[in-house]
Amino acid sequence: MGRVHLFELEDQSWFPNPIRDAGTDFMRFMADATNPYRPIIPRLRQALADTGSREILDLCSGAAGPIIGIREQLAAAGCPVSVTLTDKFPNETALGYAMERSGGEVRYIKEPVDAAAVPHHLSGFRTLFTGLHHFRPEAARRILQNAVDQGHPIGVFEMTQRSVLPILGTPFLPLALLMATPFIRPFRWSRLFWTYAVPVVPLFVAWDAFVSCLRTYSLQEMRMLVDGLRSDDYHWEIGLEPARPAPISYLIGRPRQARDDIPHSPSPAQSG
Repeated sequence: MGRVHLFELEDQSWFPNPIRDAGTDFMRFMADATNPYRPIIPRLRQALADTGSREILDLCSGAAGPIIGIREQLAAAGCPVSVTLTDKFPNETALGYAMERSGGEVRYIKEPVDAAAVPHHLSGFRTLFTGLHHFRPEAARRILQNAVDQGHPIGVFEMTQRSVLPILGTPFLPLALLMATPFIRPFRWSRLFWTYAVPVVPLFVAWDAFVSCLRTYSLQEMRMLVDGLRSDDYHWEIGLEPARPAPISYLIGRPRQARDDIPHSPSPAQSG
């Protein structure tokens, strides 16, 4: 099945912020509850160690997504990091809540940040969790090229897949959202209104989740993105991390100098 780039409502500049924020709040709540990126922690920890990185610059953060749990798991694995959250449409209430929860170890940028044109003063190991599929190939390539041009390592991780189980699971998301909404924090009256009184949020979440699966890049397509880069001095790893209900795809790029100078144990990279 080929990649299909249908539109996601979340990406549209005209889409109302209260509805977008309610959807990203739910996805962060689900990430907290299910911990979907736990399988990639050892690989991310190794990449951070290889590059000597002690700070993560998270792109396309939404409502902070899984990054709070990821930072805690990295710390438990002996790799403490600080995190800066960024997004083109910052969900300031949720990002502020993430900062409070982390005791200040997670910060956020209030201004919109374009993942393909990150300001030079924002440094750190760049990450995108369930974010790359939002971009067409030319835009996705610009995100990777921007990291290369500024000399920063980058890790892309996608839990969505163009496969049967993830796609079949999307119709159940509205039910999960209806059950979870009263427990999502920080509390918003607008979230209750757009979920129960006018049930736009359940439809929005189900549609965007379905489209996300269809938009997800395959490993071959990720390799094509990398092949089109000016990145002779970069090392790339592309592969699948076993997970349930579907494997997590990853693309990690880092300057060869950092990789060669810092001793590290070998990792089962599938592409270089």
